[in-house]
Amino acid sequence: MMRCALFILLFVSFVKADDDWDDFTNNLATDLAPLITLFGERLTKQFLSESISALDNVIFALSPLGVLTAVVSVIRICGSSSLRAFVGRAQEGPAEAESELLPCVSESTAELFNDGGVARVFGRPKIVEIVSWEVDKNGEISTRIGTMKQALEEGAWSCRSKTPPSELPELDIPNLSLNKGIKRRGQGWFYCAAVLGGVLQSGTIIYAALTVFVFPQHFKKDDKAVASYAFPFYFIGTTLLFIGMFFCAFIMERSSKEFYLKPEKLSKIYWVQPGNQDVGDQVFNAFLAVKENPDEYIKSVRDRRFDRKYTEIYSTLASTLLGFILQFVGLRGLHASVILAQLGSTFLMAIIRTCLRTERMAPDENKMRDDRDLTSDKKQELDCFAFHLLNVDSFDLVPLPDESANMSSPGCTPHLGNPLVKQLIQTRVQLARLTSNSNQSMNVNWDDMPIRQVSRKLAKAIESTMDLLSDWGVEFGTTFEFQLGFACEEVDSKSIPEPPGTYSIGLVRSGDVLRWKIDANELEAVLGLWVWSLLKSNQHWRDTSTTFCRLVGLDENEASLEQTYLYFHKWIFRQTEARLVNSDVIGKAQRLFISEPKDDFSEKTALTMRTSSSFEYLAAQDIFVQFLREAMINMKELGGDLDVVPGIQGSFLGFSTRINDLVSGFEDSALGSREDALLCIIPVLKKRGLLPDLSGDSPMVKARIAKLIKHGKWKSVFALLRWLCERSVESELETSTYELGFLCRQAMLSDSSAVRKEGAEQTCRLLKSDIRDEFLEPRAKFLPQGWTKSQYRVAWWNAFCVQLGWVAWEITKEDPNMHSTRKLLEHLGVQQELYNISDPVHETEDLLTSRRVFKHWLTVDFPDFEAGLSSAEDGDDFCFSWAIENNHYALFYFLLRRVIELSTQLPDLVPTAYANGAKNRSHWAMQVLCRHGMEIDTVNSVNQSALIQCIGWIDVEGARMLLDYGANVNGGDRARGPKPLFAAIEFGRVDILELILQHGASPHAFDNRGLSAMWWASRSGDINIVDVLLRHGAPIDLIEYDETPLMFAVSEQQLDMLAFLIEKGADIDARDSKGHTALMCAALDAKFSVLELLIQKGADVHIRDGQGLTALDLARKEERNFTENLQYQHNMGFVDRDSATDWHTRSLRTIATLEKLHGR
Repeated sequence: MMRCALFILLFVSFVKADDDWDDFTNNLATDLAPLITLFGERLTKQFLSESISALDNVIFALSPLGVLTAVVSVIRICGSSSLRAFVGRAQEGPAEAESELLPCVSESTAELFNDGGVARVFGRPKIVEIVSWEVDKNGEISTRIGTMKQALEEGAWSCRSKTPPSELPELDIPNLSLNKGIKRRGQGWFYCAAVLGGVLQSGTIIYAALTVFVFPQHFKKDDKAVASYAFPFYFIGTTLLFIGMFFCAFIMERSSKEFYLKPEKLSKIYWVQPGNQDVGDQVFNAFLAVKENPDEYIKSVRDRRFDRKYTEIYSTLASTLLGFILQFVGLRGLHASVILAQLGSTFLMAIIRTCLRTERMAPDENKMRDDRDLTSDKKQELDCFAFHLLNVDSFDLVPLPDESANMSSPGCTPHLGNPLVKQLIQTRVQLARLTSNSNQSMNVNWDDMPIRQVSRKLAKAIESTMDLLSDWGVEFGTTFEFQLGFACEEVDSKSIPEPPGTYSIGLVRSGDVLRWKIDANELEAVLGLWVWSLLKSNQHWRDTSTTFCRLVGLDENEASLEQTYLYFHKWIFRQTEARLVNSDVIGKAQRLFISEPKDDFSEKTALTMRTSSSFEYLAAQDIFVQFLREAMINMKELGGDLDVVPGIQGSFLGFSTRINDLVSGFEDSALGSREDALLCIIPVLKKRGLLPDLSGDSPMVKARIAKLIKHGKWKSVFALLRWLCERSVESELETSTYELGFLCRQAMLSDSSAVRKEGAEQTCRLLKSDIRDEFLEPRAKFLPQGWTKSQYRVAWWNAFCVQLGWVAWEITKEDPNMHSTRKLLEHLGVQQELYNISDPVHETEDLLTSRRVFKHWLTVDFPDFEAGLSSAEDGDDFCFSWAIENNHYALFYFLLRRVIELSTQLPDLVPTAYANGAKNRSHWAMQVLCRHGMEIDTVNSVNQSALIQCIGWIDVEGARMLLDYGANVNGGDRARGPKPLFAAIEFGRVDILELILQHGASPHAFDNRGLSAMWWASRSGDINIVDVLLRHGAPIDLIEYDETPLMFAVSEQQLDMLAFLIEKGADIDARDSKGHTALMCAALDAKFSVLELLIQKGADVHIRDGQGLTALDLARKEERNFTENLQYQHNMGFVDRDSATDWHTRSLRTIATLEKLHGR
């Protein structure tokens, strides 16, 4: 429209001033001016959609443009269905009209940034408006962020209206055009535009009046005076048009309601828009805009005050259309110069209206412009915004040192080090909450962000793991938190780098079923910020063709160890083989994953495994590993059942029920594959010492072996045990190898020739080469060159081969059918005799005895074994000691396995083996017997357990060892002999008694006859024994056999014991069934020294017994009876005068002492 007008004005300059002028004015200008006034759709809609005040309405109505558009716009916004049908808008929804004509936002309309501009769209697209404001807390200035609603509620912003902040509508839908898209000029410009418009419009009217009333002779129409109706029509029409257009704009402006918000604190407003949004036919890119220190914020919402107010609407439409018609008719009757004046006025006002809003948002306003592709890749606009908000350059996860943690409450652990870490994470957490579906002020959530989806899966994995650990008995209380370490640096920071900071993420156990819950927003914050920082530092990782590898272990050092490779093949390996990479590829990165490097010829030392997980999943798995490390820090043992199950291609897999539960929780949360789960879990279990000992003597492995042997599948049994030996280290390797050796011995003694042959082949295979070397040699080109066997393992393997070779030799000597095997053993250089390590030359009697015993135990099978047992059992005890002293651990293990094997037929072997193991301080013997399920409290044929035997041997340390390995301190349910407590009392061993009581023996215990420990102790006369029992709570006044320990001491005249018991609180006046006290007992037996001690200790001499007699009465009565009895014996001639005189003397002294105390 403007271009057309300019063309006309240029064209006019070339027209002649006389004839051509009249032709132009009559034929073109007269018709064009009203048409321009009538149309001008784009400019009219633009102005109407940005009008928010009455002054805007006045400017719009002066010399108006787009009359028809204004009329149609009113009908579209407020008209009835009939009116909308009249203008061809019957099927139009309200959203379409609102998006074109109103400045407001609503449930059906919104605004988005569109590469430097603002586009109005339908529906609820994703965009969030964030307000930051400064808070002064205790003199420290900090920045808070939130929505505009939160800023209003906290007093950071205020509203001019009386509407409470909580009731302001659509606060979550940003008004971009009014607050960012248009740089609104000062109000003075609008007043000037209104004045200028008034001058132009009134000037045109005045000019028309002058042409009609003052200078009619100069402004004729077709050489005639202007028609009388022309000016009145023009004046009335212009006035009505102004009024109509004003009310059109007024209705449109009042169809939205503006709230003016004012900052009370220094603030900024941010708008964050995610990229790759499909809205209608448009795709909107990521956008981050900011408004620094705003003076106000305009909130425009839909207002339906003019709906159904048809009188006002029809009046406005009538005034507008009638005014336009009258003006059009009037102009046709006026001089052409008036028409040009009106046209010029319209053009000038159109330009003025446009200039009022020509200042728009600059193209470089997008703060994400440089990172737009990066943010859209993982939809990390929130992470980019957090970096921008706090001016952060990098954010990296770093490992923390292990330390004992008291995880009592989520807030108990301080955030150490870099304060920027805490601020950045908390800012990102707030952004996550503002854009999640749990935020009631946000009707549109951002839950399709990959980082949010992964963080929720991570939260589910952590929660399920915590539930499992709690179900297994790990005590966490009701709260638990784990720490993550982060290094954070600012952009262009010239100061010394801050040390890493820690951030604690808490879990709470609540609900009826006490399930653990974690804030997924915190996980999203740390995960998103870390991934964003990593992707910024190396955008190669964005490439979808990039594959990643995860480190096998928790650090570069662990990934380079041989034992790591072995536990990988034992617990982790399923299908993907580990591969080596150069440690320089890992570099100083603290993460446990890297992009797969290209093959090169550099030295490779670190084990990794290729994974199909994407970048954000690998980062989440690293956080899961850190959580698991802290969750298991106070865990004592993993527990559960262990087994070796068949794998692919005839191999096997290590299996643990507890590990399987952890892996299932990981898989169920969709955080990664099963191999990913094992790569995360197994190294942590190894680090915490919780990785189960899966060896040849594990219960389920033994059961599987027994089942295979039962079905004659010896090859499978040997394959299983060899698989374990190849992948085990330290004690697991030794145990599994000994089990394999014992299986070879068992096979060579079989009745089946095929089994004997298999056993001989396996034995020779072991003697030819180290089983570990046989496993690693085919893989040597994929392994580091620096792995070497320790001297200990070389010596141990050689010793094992010597002992296994001797057993095989002895077996083949006795079997003529194994001549070929014996020849092969000779060829392999098998040692045919055992020797003492200290004296390998001389054959002592001890050596000969040991050879005989071992040969009998290891080469003779049941029942022949039992027949020759009597000749061998004398050396059994010595056999234990000799094997241990000479480091013949394989033979010793075979001996123990024979004990276990024969325990059903010969149960006496078990307590003997335990006792000898304790006697020789062999923890290994104890462990072997316990792991094979041998009951440590088993008794022999004379009802003695191993513990009783050690007590009988006065072996304190042996007894301690048995108790440490679980011996029942009370003898066990099957014990029919003496209990350990009573055995210690019987042998008078205070140290053993103290040991037994410390391990939980009851001082209130009774023996098989119903007598208490205190009864036996008092009769032993050993004060130390009694003292130990009393210190552990034994009852001091327990009456047994109608007397207390104190009374027994009286009867036995144990003065030291008596004084000790009284000192320890024994009731000196306790009574028996006859009512006698200890004093009465002493008086009756004339034990004067005892009586004196009792009286000295405060015994009551006035107490009467059941017949009402005191101690004095009893003493006199006994003295009379003695005198009568003495007279009788004298008459009979049977008197022992010495003893009688002594007793009589003591009796009289007793009576005298008691009489003195009675005052007689």
